[in-house]
Amino acid sequence: MLEHDIIVAPELALYEVSNSLWKHEAVLHDISDGREYLDLLFQLVSTETIRLVIPDEKIAGEAYKLAVTKKCTVYDAIFVALAIDLGLELKTFDEAQRSLLH
Repeated sequence: MLEHDIIVAPELALYEVSNSLWKHEAVLHDISDGREYLDLLFQLVSTETIRLVIPDEKIAGEAYKLAVTKKCTVYDAIFVALAIDLGLELKTFDEAQRSLLH
């Protein structure tokens, strides 16, 4: 069983967070140095506070099925499928993503 103070996320989260940081720095201009946040993300990964998972065939298949059924992106569904597979609570600010659980 996983410890409660560890965050588990699909490897895709690295790209999702990196892209979001880029958008906030380069487009929205509401942060001045996204690289600081990116460095922090990689520190959390290197200390295994965030544990990245490469989704296997089962999780990817469940995410695909969920995406087709709920008409959402596989990008959103992979986070949900991973949480379901590991028996963990999904933590997200994305209401559309959270609604995939119902």
